[in-house]
Amino acid sequence: MDHKEKNNHDIGHMWMMAIACVMPLALIVALPFFGISSKWITIGSIGLMILLHALMIKHHFSNHDKHKGGAE
Repeated sequence: MDHKEKNNHDIGHMWMMAIACVMPLALIVALPFFGISSKWITIGSIGLMILLHALMIKHHFSNHDKHKGGAE
């Protein structure tokens, strides 16, 4: 992986991380302002956060395996 690819990967990883963290937290914070409040929304948002991080980890390792093993 050359420097440009690594930099693009780092930026993409940063965006995925931000989405996986910010989106569920935004739901937990914003929905009560609209009168929607429930413990299930909080639990579901935390579950969504865990799911998005798990998918991100899976994506990270699948990309890591592509670049493993020498010249392409």
